[in-house]
Amino acid sequence: MQDTGLPTRPELRVTQVDPDDREALRAWAVPSRTSFLESAPTEDSLDERQRMVQGHRLTAVHDTVAGEDRVVATLRTFDSELTVPGAGPVDVDAVSTATVLPTHRRRGLLSRMLTADLERARAAGHALAVLIAAEAPIYGRFGFGAATRSTSLVLDHARVAFRPDAPAATGSLEFVPAGRTDELAAVHDAARRRRPGGLLRDAAWWEAAGRRGEGRWLGPRGHVVLHRDEDGTPDGYAAYDVSDESVGRVPNGTVHLRDLTATTPSAYRALWEFLASIDLVRVTRASDRPVDELLPHLLLDPRAVQTGPVDDFVWLRVLDVPGALAARRYLGCGTLVLRVEDPLGLAGATVRLHVEAQRCGADGWVCPEVTTTDDAPDVVLPVAELGSVLLGGTSPVALQRAGRIDATPAAAQALATLMATPEQPWCPTWF
Repeated sequence: MQDTGLPTRPELRVTQVDPDDREALRAWAVPSRTSFLESAPTEDSLDERQRMVQGHRLTAVHDTVAGEDRVVATLRTFDSELTVPGAGPVDVDAVSTATVLPTHRRRGLLSRMLTADLERARAAGHALAVLIAAEAPIYGRFGFGAATRSTSLVLDHARVAFRPDAPAATGSLEFVPAGRTDELAAVHDAARRRRPGGLLRDAAWWEAAGRRGEGRWLGPRGHVVLHRDEDGTPDGYAAYDVSDESVGRVPNGTVHLRDLTATTPSAYRALWEFLASIDLVRVTRASDRPVDELLPHLLLDPRAVQTGPVDDFVWLRVLDVPGALAARRYLGCGTLVLRVEDPLGLAGATVRLHVEAQRCGADGWVCPEVTTTDDAPDVVLPVAELGSVLLGGTSPVALQRAGRIDATPAAAQALATLMATPEQPWCPTWF
């Protein structure tokens, strides 16, 4: 048990849960599943949770209810990696399973747990923290900003025809048996390192993904198709479930795409072409896809792909302003003084961001110079807004027009030029 400064009621106490203590883990899992509208943990789900949270930091807030000790709030955090523009993965503090039972809201439990963890992460040297927000209004007050977005799409198989100038679908395809995930993990790891927003999937993630069944990454009708290039090297895969809504003898099946990752245009085209050719299926439905999906550009009829709403996904919290700005690379050049305001007092700073062409690498990305300064700022922005623009997924111009950052239109445009990325940041990994 540790003292975290929670309210002084004697019934309230905070513990760090040992994942190997099964009963303590069960007590921790009950309120977290309740908050996310799930049933109580079964022995199987507890087994899987125990494997998934090894090495994670599990916080539980206890209260005495009807004479019993009960967990009423939870938090889970762990060390992970996030890809930043031009520089590949950096270490981050990943925040998850932040829950408070409805009976114990408005007592500051989430604030105390989350603030304590952010302070710990900063002291440990993390420049960034990330989470997926179940409810958008909550996390802005903790300094998190929406940094990646995703969308859903529906592909009408009957209208799919690839343009003659689209990348050729060379190589080969094969079905992957359940439990075999090593090659999938290698493909994903290569892909997530190339695009801002990509998140590490550790061995426990892939172990869980290898088990198919109800409530898992893939259901009992799930399949995985692996693409190999002409040399036999894996360079893409598609994981999907199928359902059959046929009436009589009229085929009307649906592919529910869970994940499609490719490291080459050829593999990408081959996987989509395969999905569109599955017998007895009329449409593919996919969620958590990038907002700048390549597929419509490959088709003669781009309207064969209908996209759904765009939703925020990964939220980013800057814990060290100079460190965060120096961690990424830039395509534009220029100099701006930024004043970052942090209501929690963790990361406020005034810095000079200087990017010049002479520091350009062979790949076109430029290393910055980031120094603290007392100069007057060109841009004043809250730390949450810095989190939103850091990966290139949110326009500083839009934030300036919305009154969320203080800058002239010219300064906002200059910041947008510096932060721009060739692809929108994207993360397909839940955590």
